[in-house]
Amino acid sequence: MCLTNTFDTISTLAVEKSIRKKVYPHNKLNSYRLPCRTLLCSIFLLIIFVILNSLLWSEIQEFELVFASPTEVEQIRTFQDWNCGINSTVNSNYFIKEIRIPEKCSVPIAIGYDEKDNKVWLVGTRNGTLLEYDPDANNFSSYKIPNWYSRELPAGTSWSWALKFDKTYNNIWFTDEKLDSLWKFNKTNRQFEQYIVPYKSESYSTSYPISLAFPDENNVYFVGIRSLSLWHGSLDGMKSGTSKGIEEIPIPLSDSFKGIPDYEVGLGSLAIDHGNQNIWITALAFDKKGLLVKYNIPDKKFSLYELPDTIKSPTGISIDKDGNLWITDHATSSFYKISPPSNSSMINMNEVEHFVTAPLSSRIIGIKHDDLSNNTVNLYQSSLPYWIKSTEEDNIFTNEHVGNKIAKYSPHNDTLTEYWIPSQNILYSVCSPQSSTNICGYSNALQFDIQYNTTDNTINKDARIWFSEQSENKIGYVDLGKKIPINIVVNPSFLNLKNGVNDTVKLNMNVLVNLSLLQQELEYNNTEDKNMSLKPIWSTSFSPNGNLSGFSATFTPNLLNMEYNQSNIDSKQTYANVKVELKINHKINPGNYNLIVGIESKDFSILKKVKIKVSE
Repeated sequence: MCLTNTFDTISTLAVEKSIRKKVYPHNKLNSYRLPCRTLLCSIFLLIIFVILNSLLWSEIQEFELVFASPTEVEQIRTFQDWNCGINSTVNSNYFIKEIRIPEKCSVPIAIGYDEKDNKVWLVGTRNGTLLEYDPDANNFSSYKIPNWYSRELPAGTSWSWALKFDKTYNNIWFTDEKLDSLWKFNKTNRQFEQYIVPYKSESYSTSYPISLAFPDENNVYFVGIRSLSLWHGSLDGMKSGTSKGIEEIPIPLSDSFKGIPDYEVGLGSLAIDHGNQNIWITALAFDKKGLLVKYNIPDKKFSLYELPDTIKSPTGISIDKDGNLWITDHATSSFYKISPPSNSSMINMNEVEHFVTAPLSSRIIGIKHDDLSNNTVNLYQSSLPYWIKSTEEDNIFTNEHVGNKIAKYSPHNDTLTEYWIPSQNILYSVCSPQSSTNICGYSNALQFDIQYNTTDNTINKDARIWFSEQSENKIGYVDLGKKIPINIVVNPSFLNLKNGVNDTVKLNMNVLVNLSLLQQELEYNNTEDKNMSLKPIWSTSFSPNGNLSGFSATFTPNLLNMEYNQSNIDSKQTYANVKVELKINHKINPGNYNLIVGIESKDFSILKKVKIKVSE
């Protein structure tokens, strides 16, 4: 299976060229599409970027189409299908609820939870709107951003990836791609201020600000994809409408990406280690090379750390309470834990623990999760974990862009839990929209934020993960207050393998079902037969996409059906057993690896980590 076959790159680029000449004949925007495609995302998102920023769009009012050719009208319709969520329905499952945005074609990305007022804020990147959602009242308020590049144009968006609250929690800050700016919105007086990045380049018209953070009450730091610099803003010295108070701090990357064209090198995001006053930044040449950058705020000095060759697209970054770095590799299905680096400029594999997501759900290609009739489909394709965040409870969250899931990894019990997003867009799939009746694709959940538990009993304040669906004109949340009805225990939890010695390895997976929780989920889903299908799954860190390189596996049984009925209604739980047999097919490089093994259901997946050591 190859999802990229869905997209006709050549024809899309031809559309971009013809429309750009009409709409932006003298603008620098014509010159920077390639770096965007190279740096921001994999091929799955690249074509979306081209369409978002190149195809004509309007509200399809008659007067706007009078002067449009038939080809341009078709392009407008295509843009709406791909980006506006016109045909998207509001869906939910037991764990996730979706909410439609009342504004037409908002193209939401940046999103943040306001713990002070219990509100959710997001940026509509097509029309330039800051939206406020009140979970208690279930309604939206909108605020028109004073200047927005794409608002009055027949084409385009200005992508906003980051929305943060400063230390006062009275101000909302967010990035603006096309106007190369940071915006601040004061919640008290409802006023906007714009701070322009003083970026100069002969090649690009914008630094493309993408990530920002506040080390204290007086300062903000941010990075842009194209500038290859860390930017610092002094909050007291910044003046709206100008670049005053913003300074550029160039990162010494000149010798770090030798042999790679400059336009392929960019920055991913940043995170602040408050305890050590360090700023950590991901730098990358997409799918070629990755680098970590550390900037010590008091000393104003950079340190660069080469990543192992297998980590080629570090994008999201977060720091846990123990100072460990967590990063995503957005070209793959991988995310990594990196121990605080030593003074060496090279991070070795002993400092890195490699994790992978579950394989893609077969629903991405239109096959039900429990349909085993086509077992030749390769589901070990890139799930594309994008951004990553850690919590005070030491949980790690990431959004699987193509995997169509929000994932939580809990280091304290080595458990990976993935929540399936109930919306799919067939245009983002290998399925044909014209001939297929299957539900295929993914919802483009491109950004998320975490709502923590609170100590009071105020309504709607359980822990949630809020996310935006860029192509569906919706937001949604994962209700973490609802418990997974399944627990699994895998034995053994450590495997010591020697090449040429171990031909077959056996594991035992006990699946424990809480019948009360199972009943609640089945009743919510109106499942008449009171049956939950569970499919055993696994991935390994032998490869970036989790495939079983060097192994083959069999599950007995290969499908479980857990029932809630009169025969077990008085029981608290039931269980099943799955035997896992691993056969080693060829030599595996010596080292430490992780195997994750578990089950996939309709609404969630739950997997446990098994450590593997391979020696000669």
